Amino acid sequence: ECGPPAVVTDKGILLLYNGKNNPQKGDKRFTGNAYCAGQVLFDKADPTKAIGRLDAPFLRPMEPFEKSGQYVNGTVFIEGLVYHQNKWFLYYGCADSRVGVAVYDPAKKAPADPLPE
Repeated sequence: ECGPPAVVTDKGILLLYNGKNNPQKGDKRFTGNAYCAGQVLFDKADPTKAIGRLDAPFLRPMEPFEKSGQYVNGTVFIEGLVYHQNKWFLYYGCADSRVGVAVYDPAKKAPADPLPE
């Protein structure tokens, strides 16, 4: 399911989306039935052609408030994206009970998020 409106970049059209991890066929590194956020890049010349996609979620439920409330398997459901004062603010629902915001500052190097094994 699509998240915030797509962003046109010099590399293509970036679409952020929400997905549910299938407990039988999904990625075993993550909780089954958890909702996570992904990214796919489309060609600007042919917006129907996907040219890149992340292999793992870029945002996933990790904090207690993202795994409690109405959906305890974990939910980060991205809804809004704002570029403000040279930073990106990504607003998301947490376990159908709260709202969170993830902030990305392109000027700062973010620490790597090691994937579970």
